Amino acid sequence: MQDDDGDNAFHIAADTSKMIRENLEWILVMLKYPDAAVDVRNHSGKTLRDFLEALPREWISEDLMEALAEKEVHLSPTVYQVGDWVKYIRSIKEPTYGWQGATHKSVGFVQSVPDNDNLIVSFCSGEAQVLANEVIKVIPLDRGHHVQLKADVIEPRFGWRGQSRDSIGTVLCVDDDGILRVGFPGASRGWKADPAEMERVEEFKVGDWVRIRPTLTTAKHGLGSVTPGSIGTVYCIRPDNSLLLELSYLPAPWHCEPEEVEHVEPFRIGDRVCVKRSVAEPRYAWGGETHHSVGRVSEIENDGLLIIEIPNRPIPWQADPSDMEKVDDFKVGDWVRVKASVPSPIYGWEDVTRNSIGIIHSLEEDGDMGIAFCFRSKLFRCSVTDVEKLPPFEVGKDIRVISSVTQPRLGWSNETPASVGRIVRIDMDGALNVKVAGRRSLWKVSPGDAERLPDFEVGDWVRSKPSLGARPSYDWSNIGKEGLAIVHSVQDTGYLELACCFRKGRWSTHHTDVEKIPAFKVGQHVKFRTGLAEPRWGWRGANSNSRGIIISVTANGEVRLSFPGIQGLWKADPANLEIEQMYDVGEWVRLRSNGRVGIVQGNAYEENEHDVAVVGFCGEQDPWVGSIADLERVDKLTVGEKVKVKNSVKQPRFGWSGHTHTSIGTISAVDADGKLRIYTPSGSKSWMLDPSEVEIVEEREIRIKDWVRVKGSVTNPIHQWGEVSSSSIGVVHRIEEEDVWVAFCFMDRLWLCKVWEIERVRPFGNGDKVRIKEGLVGPRWGWGMETHTSRGEVVGVDANGKLRIKFRWREGRPWVGDPADIMLDES
Repeated sequence: MQDDDGDNAFHIAADTSKMIRENLEWILVMLKYPDAAVDVRNHSGKTLRDFLEALPREWISEDLMEALAEKEVHLSPTVYQVGDWVKYIRSIKEPTYGWQGATHKSVGFVQSVPDNDNLIVSFCSGEAQVLANEVIKVIPLDRGHHVQLKADVIEPRFGWRGQSRDSIGTVLCVDDDGILRVGFPGASRGWKADPAEMERVEEFKVGDWVRIRPTLTTAKHGLGSVTPGSIGTVYCIRPDNSLLLELSYLPAPWHCEPEEVEHVEPFRIGDRVCVKRSVAEPRYAWGGETHHSVGRVSEIENDGLLIIEIPNRPIPWQADPSDMEKVDDFKVGDWVRVKASVPSPIYGWEDVTRNSIGIIHSLEEDGDMGIAFCFRSKLFRCSVTDVEKLPPFEVGKDIRVISSVTQPRLGWSNETPASVGRIVRIDMDGALNVKVAGRRSLWKVSPGDAERLPDFEVGDWVRSKPSLGARPSYDWSNIGKEGLAIVHSVQDTGYLELACCFRKGRWSTHHTDVEKIPAFKVGQHVKFRTGLAEPRWGWRGANSNSRGIIISVTANGEVRLSFPGIQGLWKADPANLEIEQMYDVGEWVRLRSNGRVGIVQGNAYEENEHDVAVVGFCGEQDPWVGSIADLERVDKLTVGEKVKVKNSVKQPRFGWSGHTHTSIGTISAVDADGKLRIYTPSGSKSWMLDPSEVEIVEEREIRIKDWVRVKGSVTNPIHQWGEVSSSSIGVVHRIEEEDVWVAFCFMDRLWLCKVWEIERVRPFGNGDKVRIKEGLVGPRWGWGMETHTSRGEVVGVDANGKLRIKFRWREGRPWVGDPADIMLDES
């Protein structure tokens, strides 16, 4: 079958292989058909051979050359030049001049060409004279290429020198003797490598979003009209691993090397975006928009061009992706600060600085937000394009004042720059209440003045964070992406000194580059990691199905195991192992399939089977026996805890015994199979319940962020009513001993009361179905177009409890209401 130009499948595949490397593999597949049309000419008179002759000879693999020869298709003799990379043809049994220290797998480069038939080639083993028809060209490795060891290499020619199989390095140079010099992160000098043992790293695939490295000044194939920092998509990958990129402002794909670009987070349809502050003039003109304009991506062209829908704009706006940045989907309660790229927020700085950290309290439909800062009494107004999200501070974490801060916003409170404390409470304006050892009172610290201390201790087990991708920072690549290490020391600078079981000495990495993992401990049951090809020190009598018990763990993480049938202790790298889930007798577990809760009565092991647990379930005569994979741990229920029947349970297993869903009882006894005996004041005898049917009734104190109202028994609060009434609903903003400050949506200031004067109420949340309370004379901010019959859904909740409600049939902005005026719609 031929197209209008007379090209058949062979012609098309060979011609387009300049862009699509997989097409050369397809030619190989098509050549296996007995009636392969290899001699057909197109309208220009070209055959498959003519198309292949036009390609660089190193792109034609040995497999393809052999397949062509079987079909009587013979390419012209290869012309060699100094610098070409070659290897012996695999069909050669004995070279004319002997192997001269080389092997079939050896790769070298041409040093000289004495005549058309002879070559002088530099291999790692030395120079060798070869016949031109005994070798074949291969795609070379060049300076700057990212490389790694081939999977089939057991032991590198020049040893490991601290590297691992997963280590990724950069080719520094190629010596005259055919040896590669490869640089690795943290290594003081280049590692010697045999080019036959190395391969280029596949870092990208077709369709990936990439950015041309902003620091790029020259490119191997030329920059042309390309601007460093531009964002595009990988259009195709050529046989030599170079890339063709599509960029929105170029008419044709741009040719580059993979090392000249870097991964970038892709834009997706639905993303909220705005123009970067660093862009003075976008590539496709403003068209009436500004840096504060926020829109949603409605369409993405193949070259990355973004089509953006902006509110109140009649037609879509288009933009180059490198001019745009994503706007976070903010929500009330997020921690934020002004972006470093913003010269000034939309409404000015006031008393806020670039280092100030606050919490979002309100979000408006027009893109504005209100942020609470602990040093301000009023919310700070700005645009969503002015700020960025930050990881929240958390209770229980240790902090100190940043060394560059000479005077904290909230004062020193008798502390010093050397003071270190633990966060015990966080106010709703972000103020950190910190407990310093030896001090009775709490120290209030502004989050913008604080820095978190590394959440690591000596002895913690860590691994590289997955988010670091294939090229971890610092020296981690020397132990591999899957490698595990133990914290040997924690430095004040935030760096950790680590040790691992197979690397001599220790190395440093920043605490943000690693994450904790569960420690390996003596007595744990372990098995080999799924998919493990071979343990670090070989199998040594074990196999992939072996199960063992940890007998000892050294300070550098080396594990010694006891395997059934193997004498002595078995040395292991913990990265090769997985901890097997085991349950102790007496532990409470839940059956994943039906939610039943029971108590472990024993463990068993069956040859070639998963570990087995024996579990007793209440009311069952025979224990359940099955795989531990079918179970999960649950909290143990103990005598004295208060419980009630879950609302989802229609009929308890042992009956109601005169009780209801609202009945709250105290556990008076727990049987060996988990059956609960419940005491209730109204019951004359114990009420029997299945543990899977109950939930604990918590009685806890008032906390920050709780929704509250004044108790009905309080006639006159100690600090007076002010604008607040008994029906008012607010949110706890701050607590100090017995004093509580509550935010109400109708007050600019916080309302002060005593903790025993208020009680918790159910908070409203996004998605709640609501209506206006019956009998209400008038909502706080008016009816608008609504009535008592209106039904709606909560679409926004401010930090002070103000509700934004989308009523049915209502267009435009949501209706704003006081939570005291609203009730859940049960209909």
